[in-house]
Amino acid sequence: MSRKQFLAVLAALAVLAAAAGGVALSDRSAWTSADSRAGQKAIAGLKIGDVAEVAIKDSSNELHLVRGQTGWSVRERADFAADTDRIAALLVKLAEMKVVQSEPLAEAQRVRFELVEPHLSDSKDKAAGAGTLVELKDAKGGVLARLLLGKKIMRNVTVASLARPDVDATGRYLTVGNDAGVMLSVGDPLAQVEAKPQEWLTKDLLRVEGTKTVSSSKGWTVTRDTESMDWRLAGSKDKPDLQKATDLASSLGWVNLVDVVADPAKADTGLAHGVSIKAETFDGLKYTLNVGKQVEASYYVKIAVAGEPAKTRPRAKNEKAEDKERNDKQFEEQRKKLVEKVEREKRLDRWVYLIPKTSLDPLLRDRQQLMPERKKAAKKA
Repeated sequence: MSRKQFLAVLAALAVLAAAAGGVALSDRSAWTSADSRAGQKAIAGLKIGDVAEVAIKDSSNELHLVRGQTGWSVRERADFAADTDRIAALLVKLAEMKVVQSEPLAEAQRVRFELVEPHLSDSKDKAAGAGTLVELKDAKGGVLARLLLGKKIMRNVTVASLARPDVDATGRYLTVGNDAGVMLSVGDPLAQVEAKPQEWLTKDLLRVEGTKTVSSSKGWTVTRDTESMDWRLAGSKDKPDLQKATDLASSLGWVNLVDVVADPAKADTGLAHGVSIKAETFDGLKYTLNVGKQVEASYYVKIAVAGEPAKTRPRAKNEKAEDKERNDKQFEEQRKKLVEKVEREKRLDRWVYLIPKTSLDPLLRDRQQLMPERKKAAKKA
């Protein structure tokens, strides 16, 4: 090779090296620019107080949590009360959530990272790579923030976990707003973001306190004169099994729901021919539970509450003046809480509920099942 040819080759290599360096520098600049979001809030400037609606959508369900004058409610469950604590926790998390890393997102990568826009479908064949869409809106319906949640980021483990799948999730991929070409990763899997209406309902439904009488349309009534006395069968000398009678009051004292029926007219509830359970408390309140058909591990139930808490306190015998003042004050404080509770419970007749079978089974016994079990006669030797 001549000296002239050698210098030409050397010059060509220099040009190629310079070009490669320029490309590398360009790629690095783009990455550095994209990663400049690391440590910043994923939703800049979000004010929790401005959020009046949370909409969550995936390829199976759609959910709308709406804030009104009486608090948060679930639109898909006939506007029944939502779990305020769960919503507040989610909003705080979204407002404070920070970016761990950001990078360009090519269209071909969307399925892999589960960042495809979801569309409701009744088909078993859901769209491949569909994510979960979250929109935060203000009172006028304006969108404050829009997130598309994708694949969860899992930690590397050598032994399969026997716990829930989310236990090993350390973060999640997502896109924010209209910037769909940039994928962010955050340090929270956001596992609680589900488009399942029943999961966002207030589960604490009914608390019947100080039960005096419980009766059933199956033909029995149990009653007691004071909360410290044993239960007895009304109109009979027979005595019920004390534990079974106690179970009646316990079942009414802690009633939680599984779900609220969105459209009772379209459901075969069986309430028209159900079992009626009635209870009266020492405070003068009356509760009626109409129990319909069983569906899986729950019953359809309709609830009605009537009566008013006593306005005056019966004075104790030989009560001193200083004791009366203290007891009257305590009575008024308790009555105020009871009035608020009753007002909420009286609004429960607007909906039909699904309540766990295990909670209601003690109340659905017939008269014979309430009686003590007969001891089996000892076998003769």
